[in-house]
This record gives sequence, structure tokens and C-alpha cells, in this order.
Amino acid sequence: MAATLNTLWRFVKRLLIGALLIVVIFAVGLFFISAPPKANSELLFVGGDIITMAGDTTTEAVHVKDGKIIAIGNRAELEKQLDEYAEIIDLKCDTLLPGLIEPHTHPIASALLGAAIDVSGFKHNNRAEVIETLQKAIDGPQLSEWVIAFGWDPVMVADLTPPTLAELDELSPDRPMLILTQMMHDAYVNSAGLRAAGINRDTPNPPGGHFLHDANGELTGTVREVSAINVLTQALPKPPTGVTPLLVNNQLNRYAKAGYTTVGVLGPVGRSNDPLGLLEKLSDRASVRTITWALPDQLSSDAKPTTGDRFSLRGVKFWMDGSPFAGGAAWQQPYENSELVRQRLELPENHSPTLNLQTTEFEQQFLAYHQRGFSVATHAQGERAIEVVLNAVEKALALSPTDKQRHRIEHNALITDAQIQRAKQLGVELSFFIDHLWFYGDRLPEIIGDERLQRYMPLSSALSAGHKITVHGDHPATPMNPFRSLRTAVQRQSRKGGQTLGVNQTIPMRQALEAMTINAAWQLGMEDKVGSIEVGKTADLVRLSANPLKLPVNQLQSIEVRQTWLAGQPVDSRKISRANLRLLLGVLGKLGGKNQQ
Repeated sequence: MAATLNTLWRFVKRLLIGALLIVVIFAVGLFFISAPPKANSELLFVGGDIITMAGDTTTEAVHVKDGKIIAIGNRAELEKQLDEYAEIIDLKCDTLLPGLIEPHTHPIASALLGAAIDVSGFKHNNRAEVIETLQKAIDGPQLSEWVIAFGWDPVMVADLTPPTLAELDELSPDRPMLILTQMMHDAYVNSAGLRAAGINRDTPNPPGGHFLHDANGELTGTVREVSAINVLTQALPKPPTGVTPLLVNNQLNRYAKAGYTTVGVLGPVGRSNDPLGLLEKLSDRASVRTITWALPDQLSSDAKPTTGDRFSLRGVKFWMDGSPFAGGAAWQQPYENSELVRQRLELPENHSPTLNLQTTEFEQQFLAYHQRGFSVATHAQGERAIEVVLNAVEKALALSPTDKQRHRIEHNALITDAQIQRAKQLGVELSFFIDHLWFYGDRLPEIIGDERLQRYMPLSSALSAGHKITVHGDHPATPMNPFRSLRTAVQRQSRKGGQTLGVNQTIPMRQALEAMTINAAWQLGMEDKVGSIEVGKTADLVRLSANPLKLPVNQLQSIEVRQTWLAGQPVDSRKISRANLRLLLGVLGKLGGKNQQ
């Protein structure tokens, strides 16, 4: 009987490999039919709105040669300069911009969580729907030892009370199960998952993280903050060889498809043995440039910043506090004592969390990385967290003065006017997670109250102080859509509509565009290369279906991305791109090799 089953299994495996090869052959044919052709080394863009983002400058034409912008100006004059084989690209009334820049994102986590069970508030209206989705997935085909879900959101889904350990064990009594919240600062794990990760009631909390216990000292299944969640993710089974690079490269294609040509990787979180090596290896054929801030444990003691054409290691990333929507934001005043905070988030009365990092230790690490030439980026939502970061910057600069590193504070939900001014004096850059207002603006009064809401994500105050601000999506915390982020920066309304959330903090569309082009290039240390259409810069460009400066703000999300160019070459952002096809063939080759064994 066993021999018969083994023979049957080998037959099924051959069928599967054969089917995959047929798919690949079809994909190759489709690839050659629809692949964007390699562009001429000399291009002239004409026939549409061209927004240079160099001040208020617009132009009729852009002349590109060998990947560089060599001239802008009058079409007729520039046509006289063309070689006989140059290509003229007619925009046909579309709009040309410098390629968009996402200053804060997580491509590896986005790629891997894209294969997880979606339990988000984007697709579920109540708790019953979320549990039904989990149950169907658990009862369905088992492609992994673990059940992994992403997007649990008690703020967006109004009745989503936290799962108990008993409930998780009932859902999945034998298979380990991990549920990540939308902002990835909380997670829930069943007993099988705790055992698989080697976590018990006596396991010490990692720095800045917590394995929560009940009154009797027993684990509750709730895991809080990134360092503790990382203990769980390290226990997850490794994907098949070659799958992770394929998924990550496809995620990089998704950025290009959305209009980005450069992304800032602010902590390459996600299941990978060598995330920095992975991003660098993919960079040769990647559809976007990646500028990376590594986690401290990803850097050797002698690591230095590096600068490459499509991959650079620029800095190091810390988390000083957590998410506003999981009780981790270190506000100056406590959380509100609303039903959402007390019941859904299960936080105590007048909750005020501790910081993730000890002040003295953080200041020592900050100084060490500062002296090694790294830019330090720190997640800080609340005023208390921001103050600790500014103090560390001030002490580091007093000992080692420099204006080169451009240290950053990420998110800045309730940064004060005084802190904004102090950051400017210290040369600290500010990046804002503006999508909080779109997705959670209607619930924020229950978390911070109406008064503090008026200064939440204070973009206008930062601009007034002279900052080159940026806005970001922190994917996969929010779905990728740069035009939604731009709309929210300008309009400051939630997706449910209604009033403007902090009318004094709205900003004009041009300044919002600057936040995702020239300002973002500055924060990433790339302002001499990208971020605007200027002579001497690299021709990283995006073609849009409409001019965002001319559209009503409510129509911004209707803009379509027609094409992106990286160094003057059209980007192949399809799922079956040149790079993805090469990676897929590698995966199939390994599967076929195993089949022969």
C-alpha cells in the first residue's frame, strides 16, 4: 500500500511540474509579445504637461540621453539638437513628473504578507466576518505548517474584540496560528504557535516587546511590539528556495506600477535570512531604487554606509514607541478613556505606555551609529518618544558635529510646535504617516480627543518651520496608493468623509507633491540624482493620465500611472517581468531537481 501511495505521489508531482512548465512556456510567449521595448538611448518627451518639481518650473520638452536629462525647454529648439536615431515620445496630453519617491516602506514584509490570510478592515465589516474568513482558511488546503493572517484591526472593525488564547486554540488546535494586526505592532498566537516558537510563561520579554500574561501569570496569546513579534516570525517555516526573491521582486514591481521609482526601506522586516543581501542582489534588475535603513542586528560591527546605483545602505532604524492603534504611542497626555480604548484595545484607565528603549542605551547606540556615518531613523509617534530622540541627536551632535547624516523621525503623529522648531535647528528630517487620517480619522477622537486631533500629523506647522517634509504609506500597514496619500495631505478627511481634521494643517497640492518627489529625494540623500526634472539628473520619470495640480482634490485617486522610466529606460512592472521570469525559472529548476532525486 505504501509503495502504491509513493508511486502515486511521484506521478502527481510530475504532473504538477509539467503543468508549471506549461504555464511558464505560455508566460514566456506572453512576455515576448507584450514586454515593453528597450528605449532608444536618446529620448525627447513632448506633447503634455511636464512638471519639473524644480520650483514652479514647467517646460515643453525634456531631452534625455544615456539615462541623463541633458536639456529642458522649447520643443522646437530641442528637436534641432536630436541625433537622427533619437526617439520622440508623445505624451498625448498626459502629464510627466519626476518618478515618485516613497520614503518609508517595507517591501519584504509586504511581499510575504501578501500571501497571508487577509482579515483586514478593508474587506471585513464585523468580527463574525473576520472569524469566518479564518475558519474557512483553516479548513481549506494546507499549504503551510502555520496559519498566518494579517490585518486584524479593532479600530477599523468596530466590534473586533481581541481573541482569547482559548478562542485561538479552538480555531486551530493543532496547527500554529499567528495573526498580525494591521499596523504590525500587536499579534495574536495560539498555544501551538507559542510552543513552536519556544515561548512559555517564563520566557523573558525582549527589549521593547512583551509577551502578555494574565493575572495568574499565564500567557494570553497577545504579543506586543516588533521585537517580540520577531521572536515568532523567526519560528515560521522557511519558504521554498527561490520563492522569497520572486515575491519581493514582484513587490518592487508593484511600487513601479504605482508610479514610484525610488523607495526608502525603513527597516527590512520580514522572514529572510539576509534581507540586506536579498535587496542588494535584486537591485541589479529591480524596477525601483532601494535606499535602506537596516535594523541594528542586521549590521556587523564594522558595517559602513554604502552608495550604489540601485541599492544603498544609508542608515539604521529604531522604534522608540509603538502604534497609536495598539496602545503603544507615547503621548504626553494619556489615551482617552473611551469604549474603544478600554474595551477594544483592552488598555487600562489613563493608559500611558512606557518607551520601547531605555534612554541611556538608546543615546549610546545613537552616538555610535552617528559616529560611523549612518543616518538614524527612529519611529516616534508621541511627544515623549520624540523628545527622547531629539535629546539623543543633540548629545550626538555636541560630541561629533556634522550636517551630513540627516537623521530622521518617522510618523510624528503628535509632534509639538516646539519640537518641530527644535528638530529644524538640529537638522532632523520629519516624515509623516498621513494615511492615519484617511483610514482612522473618524476614530481618532476616541483615542486622543478632539483637541489633540487638530494637530495630528502637523504638516503645515512643519512646512512653516522650514522643514522639507515627506509623507509615506508604511506598506503593508496601508494599501499602496500615492494619490490617496496626496489627497489626504491636502484635504485631511477620513475615507468616510465629513469635516476636515485639523483645518490649520492642510497644505497645497504642490507642496504635497514635493513631499513625494524632491523632498523625499532630500531625505534619502538622493537630491543630486533624482526627485526633479533638471539638467544633470537621472531620468527617473513617471507618466500620469492627468495633472494632479489641475484636478479637483476629490479626483486625485482617479489618476492612472501609464509608465515609469528608470534612467531613461521603460520599467517592466508586470508580474511576469524579465526579472520575475528569470526568478521563476530558477524556482522551477530547483523543484524539478528535487523531483529527480
